[in-house]
Amino acid sequence: MKIVNILLGGPKSEYPKELLTNPKEISGEWVAADHGTAYLLKNNIIPKYSVGDFDSSSKDELNLFEEAIKNIIKVPAEKDFTDSQLALKTVIKNFEFDEIHVYGATGGRIDHLLVNLFLGTDKNFTNIIEKVKLIDTGNYIEFFTPGYHTVKKLAKMKYVGFVNIGPVKNLNLIDSKYLLKNNTSQVPISWASNEFVKDTINFSFDEGSILVIQSKDSDKKKD
Repeated sequence: MKIVNILLGGPKSEYPKELLTNPKEISGEWVAADHGTAYLLKNNIIPKYSVGDFDSSSKDELNLFEEAIKNIIKVPAEKDFTDSQLALKTVIKNFEFDEIHVYGATGGRIDHLLVNLFLGTDKNFTNIIEKVKLIDTGNYIEFFTPGYHTVKKLAKMKYVGFVNIGPVKNLNLIDSKYLLKNNTSQVPISWASNEFVKDTINFSFDEGSILVIQSKDSDKKKD
């Protein structure tokens, strides 16, 4: 399987363990967005491309990026696309891939998080959106277009949520712990805290865009 990884500028507190401890062990080429470039270079990973307006990078960092990376795509701060959208466009244009794994897409500013979740409704990415996975320390987020789908349970993830990020028609959760039949809604709904009763869940819908979020509670101790 050909995987291309994208590292966005989200906080390291949301990085999954493998990205914090052994990033070089993560298979696939890398594309970095803005300050995500610095983290990769510090861990001796040279991304094939670095994109963004670099408004969160210092002048010294930008000089380092330009010395280390062959392909830097610098855009004005006032632009039509976010860094995540630019990174995806870069992958689509320059790589062959089976999946795109996006890190650093959560945490920090909520408006940035929403942009990344709403990628499922962006017509620029309709043809490849089911190949995009957003990964952080406690969540694995997949995008789905209309049809019949099967989701496989991931190790260490306890919960699964189904979220229509716009109008949806005839959403069916067929064999999850909590079932749903022919749900049609004109507003977004998060069908949260569902669970697997076997290794897979089958679901279907006729129109709209669905996020499937496998998740677990934080390992941090509560006060």
